[in-house]
Amino acid sequence: MLGALLLLLGGILALLYMRAQTFGQLNQEHVLLALREMRELDAQWDVNILKSHTGLNHDYDPVTTPLRHMRETIKVLEEACRFSKTSAPRQELANLKAALEKKEKLVERFKSQHAILRNSLIYFPSAIDEFKIEIDNQAATLPALKAQLLYALDTRINGVQADILRFNLHPEAALGERISTQLLQLEQQRAMYPESVGEHLAQLSAHVQAILRQRVIEAGLLNGITGAPTSAILNNLSDAFVIEFDLMAQQRQKDRLYLFLYSGFLLMVLMLLASRLIKSYQMVAQMNRRLVSANELLEQRVAERTAELEAQSARLAELATHDALTGLVNCAHLMTLLARALLRSERRGSIVVVMFIDLDGFKAVNDTWGHHAGDLVLKEVAQKVPSKLRAEDTLARLGGDEFVILLEDASTREGAIRVAQEALRQIESVTEVAGHAVKISASIGISSVQGRIGASYSADALLDEADHAMYQAKQAGKGCIRFNQNAQFRTPLEPLPPPAATEEDEAPVSIQEGEDEAEHSA
Repeated sequence: MLGALLLLLGGILALLYMRAQTFGQLNQEHVLLALREMRELDAQWDVNILKSHTGLNHDYDPVTTPLRHMRETIKVLEEACRFSKTSAPRQELANLKAALEKKEKLVERFKSQHAILRNSLIYFPSAIDEFKIEIDNQAATLPALKAQLLYALDTRINGVQADILRFNLHPEAALGERISTQLLQLEQQRAMYPESVGEHLAQLSAHVQAILRQRVIEAGLLNGITGAPTSAILNNLSDAFVIEFDLMAQQRQKDRLYLFLYSGFLLMVLMLLASRLIKSYQMVAQMNRRLVSANELLEQRVAERTAELEAQSARLAELATHDALTGLVNCAHLMTLLARALLRSERRGSIVVVMFIDLDGFKAVNDTWGHHAGDLVLKEVAQKVPSKLRAEDTLARLGGDEFVILLEDASTREGAIRVAQEALRQIESVTEVAGHAVKISASIGISSVQGRIGASYSADALLDEADHAMYQAKQAGKGCIRFNQNAQFRTPLEPLPPPAATEEDEAPVSIQEGEDEAEHSA
């Protein structure tokens, strides 16, 4: 009988204790952590989508990466909903799953639409460059009146290019209609231009129409994605759980009251229960410390990874336009700078000078002291020569031991000679690297073009003329300077032509012979 009574008392005590511990503090912390993680994953998802939209992500993997973690977190919340006393958490969780499914479908559509848009944006600049080259080629062979017609077409295409870039940033309907109207007018006038120009014009029109169409579609998808109510639903779900926690806490308090009243005559049982409660709270505190520590470690790793990715992005951007060994402008970027210089020369009537430099004696350094010494020689040249150039002048490395100096707004042949001689002196001043004596010189070929004549030149043609002049310097005994026979310079008394002012250009600064000499002196 006593045993049965003790068993009954123990059963009642166990029942009260279990009711007091149902959905305890540890589970509550677990749910709150899952909700916070869900908010962070949703925010990171939106950030990755915007990065893919702006081109910061090179692929779409970051767009889908958060989904797996979000599904795992939803499973945690579903498990928590099993213990809820009301239907609000389950209903809000169902809303959240539906919103995420809809958002995922929008993201999949965004990926396919953005791929088409990005393809057009990638090839649009190339199509523009090819079109301008074709305009220049055709204008050089046509009478002046028809050439002026082509140059007017070039100006209109520049306006379309500026409008489509603005439209890509802010796809306004009025701007899109204006671009479409311009394309329609150009298409109606297509018969006025040579056939090859018309073909390039058709290619440009196809890219522009693709950008107009896909950018509007993508803007709608982005609005749908960023406007998804996932954040609001998560707030509602969090509020619903808070209410559940309050209800459970109230119920737990009642059960604890019953437990303490019932334990008034069970002192030993009460002591045991108190001991277990203390241990339970200690476990909660320990778990809280672990969660804080884990969160700090996670934030530290995220910050380190973010810094690493930013450093890598900056490095890749630098490598795209500069030589990895010397830090100078590389060949591809030089061609871009040279093409822009020729366009400015055409508008301003200024002179563009290209100096092709090939090191003499460099192979002997490599053969005698090894490629490491050769690399040190190239770095020395890359440091010494630019120190004697103007800030607006450019020294580039084509590859191997070949360098190019690009001068804009040069004045006279004598000024170009002074720059070349100073560059030659700086190269010859490299006499020791890594403790080894070296002897190097350079053969320098110079080409130049002035004003509108530059419009018939491509960057490759001007560079080839300087290259041929450099070979003449090699044949003349090396360590000297030679001009290409087509090089154009003003006489010392010839004034600069007035610049053709445009809205896009800054006011050009004329460099007279005296100023050129002062800026190129040691």
